[in-house]
Parts: sequence; C-alpha cells; structure tokens
Amino acid sequence: MGQVFDNWNGGITIGGSKISNLRFAEDTILIAASQEDLVALLNVLEQHSAAYGLGINYNKTKVMIVDREHDNHQSNKVNRPL
Repeated sequence: MGQVFDNWNGGITIGGSKISNLRFAEDTILIAASQEDLVALLNVLEQHSAAYGLGINYNKTKVMIVDREHDNHQSNKVNRPL
C-alpha cells in the first residue's frame, strides 16, 4: 500500500491533514475528491497489486458519493471497474 500512495497527491483535507485512505484489517477505504481521482487511484492500486499476484474483488467493492454542496449521498455496489 505504501507504493500506491508514495506519489499520490489526491484525497481530501480534514483538519489540515491530507487523507486518501483508511485501512482496517483486511479492508481499505479509498478517499478521493472526484470520481476521476478515484478511478485513477483504483488503477494505480490495481497495477501495484497485480505485481504481487493480488487483485481487487469488484463484487465486494462499494462506492459512496458524498456531495455536501448539493446535499447528495449515494451508495452503490461496483460490479466491474469504474
């Protein structure tokens, strides 16, 4: 995971700290400011994971969109790559 985020400048700023991911045991939460940034981050993660023989299980992958500007919240299951 360190290699994925070494050159990544995306994410969001909370309390002056840049946050792009949260990790819990076997789960990882990716945080991006836009769908384009999230797709780019997933592509980087997929490339680095493949080098170790790992892959993303898109059947278990979910996307949550939070748009405070329009008070819009969505949660979707991802069946294939974005």
